[in-house]
Amino acid sequence: MRAAAFGVALLLAAPAFAQTVKKPAARPEARAESVKALLDLARSQSSRRAPQAALDSLARARKLAPNSEDVLSAYAQMALAVHAPVPAILALEPLTRMAASVGQYHYLYGVALMQAGDLEAAGEALQKAERLEPSRVLTLIALGLTLNGRKLHAEAKSHLVRGLDLEPDNVEATAALAEAEEGLGEEAAAEAHALRALAREPGHATGNLALGMVRMKQERYAEARDALARAVAADPSSAKGHYQLSLAYARLGDAASAQEQVQLYQRALREVEERVRLIHGQGAPGDGMRP
Repeated sequence: MRAAAFGVALLLAAPAFAQTVKKPAARPEARAESVKALLDLARSQSSRRAPQAALDSLARARKLAPNSEDVLSAYAQMALAVHAPVPAILALEPLTRMAASVGQYHYLYGVALMQAGDLEAAGEALQKAERLEPSRVLTLIALGLTLNGRKLHAEAKSHLVRGLDLEPDNVEATAALAEAEEGLGEEAAAEAHALRALAREPGHATGNLALGMVRMKQERYAEARDALARAVAADPSSAKGHYQLSLAYARLGDAASAQEQVQLYQRALREVEERVRLIHGQGAPGDGMRP
């Protein structure tokens, strides 16, 4: 499926693994042969803001304990933290089978699929998570973002309204609702929600995307360009953001910038398609994506 990759997914899947860190003892780099030692090392590395090093430690732990729920969960969350959705998916697939009743794992699986760009599969995983935990706001937001990406804006809106009923000040839900409303032609509501989100977080990718699209419809092209430029600065992987920005530049008569954004849009689509091929086992051997 052709779709934008959602950088915002990382916000929806901030690793709980790192949040469990207590005050670390002496750094265990010197001797890290056991699974427990590698988990401790990864926690220490994560707390020191070295997520790639933590992921490497967890990859070593996976080799020692490939079916450990704790290891798979920690590995998947850290992979998402470093924007590596394909390795996260490869860890979460068995985890969702091993612990099918744990909504968090289906949620993380859906976020990983969304981050990779496979929105249809992401929606299926997130619906499972929502059935297991119906009032979890993060799941409702992720569902809304996924449905927006598939242009199912009415369905997205229903989930996002529920999320805002539970957390009225949630910036992610507010911005995603603005995008859904824009897609439904509800420009006044979309503008209000986008501005509300941006008042809290001026650089928010989805908020700026929604506002930019509203400004395009209002023929306020310079303002649309500025908002959309902020959107792609916050989420450079967004194919939708680059495409909309190309339209704004074209309306302003800046053909060179419009063409540059078209090229970035096409590159973002190719990257999504490559990730989806990897997810479905169609990547080339030795591609470096499998942990």
